[in-house]
Amino acid sequence: MASTFSNLGIILQASGENSGTWGDRTNVNLQRIDNAISGYSATVLAATTTSLAFSTNSDTTTYTEENGRSKVIEFTGTPGGTVTLTVPNIDKDYIAKNQTNQSITFTAGAGASTYTLESGYDAHIFVDGSDEVRNAYNKLKVNTLFASNIAVSGTTTFTLPTTDGTNGQAIITNGSGTLSFGSAGISTGKAIAMAIVFG
Repeated sequence: MASTFSNLGIILQASGENSGTWGDRTNVNLQRIDNAISGYSATVLAATTTSLAFSTNSDTTTYTEENGRSKVIEFTGTPGGTVTLTVPNIDKDYIAKNQTNQSITFTAGAGASTYTLESGYDAHIFVDGSDEVRNAYNKLKVNTLFASNIAVSGTTTFTLPTTDGTNGQAIITNGSGTLSFGSAGISTGKAIAMAIVFG
């Protein structure tokens, strides 16, 4: 029985196969796994259409790093337009950092679902192995939001309300990072005065 390959291109060696090179192939497997779990690739995008490198059926005793297998990929360069980037159409997730001056549209297979990452942003995306690329945090649910003011050094913690407010209320703060629903502070008199001034 010949070797087969896993979703990540790991060599699944048959019993008694590869005598004398079994250890070398095992080392390649471990390096491929290591790259998929925690690998980093710096990828320069120079064209508007490109693909990530990924060998799925490569039975070799020499490891070659491929950016399509890495966990984290930082994209740089000036491609001259929105980039269509084809990723391997396998079950795989990526942390993508777009440091180019253009948006990157990630696609896989027939492109049933794509994801566009704007310039200067990061995303955790995943491929489902059936032509779809998605944002892993598309509907992220949080109770506490940690935000950093880019104009001032330091970090502020905001605690969001746990229930919805009523009609006409606004989100207000207690001055210590706790947000709730309440009156926005515009009294009836102020509202009438504003209506007179601004029509």
